[in-house]
Amino acid sequence: MKFLVRSFAALFLLYGMVFAIADIYMLHHSLSIAWGIVFPIVFIGVQYLLSPWFIEWMLSIDWYDDALPTVYREYIEKLCAEQGLPVPRIGVIHSATPNAFCFGRLRSDARMVLTDGLIGALSEDEVKAVIAHELGHIAHVDFAVMAVASLAPLILYQIFVWTRSVKETRVIAFTAYAFYWISQFVLLALNRVREASADHYSACVTHAPEALSSALIKISYGMLQFEYDYREAVRKSGKKEAEKQFAKQRHIGNTVSLMGIANLNSNRTLGLALSDPAKAAAVMRWDLVNPWASVYELSSTHPLVAHRVRALNRQAIEMRGVPAYPLPETDSISFPWRFPIEFLIWAGPWISGILLLFGKPVSEVLAHYHVHFSIPLLQSPAAPPTLLTALGVTWMIRIAYRYHGEFQPMRIEAMLEDLEVSEMQPRAIELHGEVVGNGFPGAFWSPDLVLKDDTGLMFLLYRSSIPLGRLFFALSKADNFIGEQVTVKGWYRRGARPYVEISEISATVTKVETWHEVFTVVGKAAENIKTWRAPLTQRSYSRWIQFAVSSAVTAAGILWLLQ
Repeated sequence: MKFLVRSFAALFLLYGMVFAIADIYMLHHSLSIAWGIVFPIVFIGVQYLLSPWFIEWMLSIDWYDDALPTVYREYIEKLCAEQGLPVPRIGVIHSATPNAFCFGRLRSDARMVLTDGLIGALSEDEVKAVIAHELGHIAHVDFAVMAVASLAPLILYQIFVWTRSVKETRVIAFTAYAFYWISQFVLLALNRVREASADHYSACVTHAPEALSSALIKISYGMLQFEYDYREAVRKSGKKEAEKQFAKQRHIGNTVSLMGIANLNSNRTLGLALSDPAKAAAVMRWDLVNPWASVYELSSTHPLVAHRVRALNRQAIEMRGVPAYPLPETDSISFPWRFPIEFLIWAGPWISGILLLFGKPVSEVLAHYHVHFSIPLLQSPAAPPTLLTALGVTWMIRIAYRYHGEFQPMRIEAMLEDLEVSEMQPRAIELHGEVVGNGFPGAFWSPDLVLKDDTGLMFLLYRSSIPLGRLFFALSKADNFIGEQVTVKGWYRRGARPYVEISEISATVTKVETWHEVFTVVGKAAENIKTWRAPLTQRSYSRWIQFAVSSAVTAAGILWLLQ
């Protein structure tokens, strides 16, 4: 499939190399900053003009009229006539993962694409709600809006590149670079706003906000169900062809999700509630009441589904309808004091480390401009050892906070409904179930696993603080657990996705003769290779290694202070 060799990753890499080389050329020839600003404008303009052609080139889209059921094609034509929009070109991607997206330059040359998985997984009303959402993007000309918005980070970066080498303009350079990183999050926020705006458009033109709510839940659920189904097929067939087919389908799904109505990375929690998608309302409450959810959403291209569904619920009530998934209207929580404390514990080592590395050069630049508010602290001879000690101490505190508690038996359903858990606030749990595949499906180097019990799916993260420790576990032990009933002890956390960080995983697994034994027996048939069942336990010592390193950093800082 041509997608595999024409992926978005390769395209973005090529764009990045072209941009970097052009910058180096202009700097080498001492061209003025005006050239540095004009170049990204031209660069984005060309990319904007060519992007529809690139997308069609990279994805296998079926543009034939019979690819989309007639009922949906007629609905698009009817809705466009009502809204005064030109009818977009309509295509279908033959992929089992459910999603939809649109692209183009202007309303007049817009394209809309749906996947087979979406058409098959949703009801007729839900598919129509998704179509209306995509028409909302076309009506708002979001392609042009995002193209113009993407210029800002590039221009800020160019200002940084052109001013960083001149002492008199370094404050401008550092400020531009800081704004460059901030602008990345602003760009993501704008993308989330346009998704919410398209949701609102769909609800208004269909008068059925509950249909889009239901579609969003099913899409999120279906994305992970797709991964689970393929894991099962690959595991049961054991054929390389099945693995290749899965990899192709998964790559298509990930690429479409970048542009689509939903993104798996921001909605994995719903898919993990494997036993019953109707329980999604209970699972989504965490996204509404835990402050960490808003922090994790900052790096997402799409709003959390819970926020989208609640907004659609409000529209349903305004239209005198019934919300499909009732959610709490308030964000009140029973532990408001915990978030600022947890945030400080999380940020402490980062602040200490950044000040240790960059405090002195930044203070020197500020001194050059006669800015003295932070110089006594940062330029003091005692500042480096003090900051090193602070780094070690805050790191030790964070480790102690993130790893505590006695392991208690839990089921996945109950874990997903826990409102207090976060990356910083764990639950020490003991989990029983079957390992159904790797965390990154089809990748033999993936040390992470996926566990299934009778209530849902859960990601298992194997963390190692030893260099290449994760790779060693992946190559030597991880596959032994796949398909086996296991007992896992670890810390349940919830970040961009819920997961259990493994402390210990144990099972009775099938052992096979080593390759050395097999190949030293001349003519030995593969079916005669000796196998047997034996207990296997793997432990992670990551927290203890982290604690030892942080203790050493603290000791080094104290000894430095005492010199």
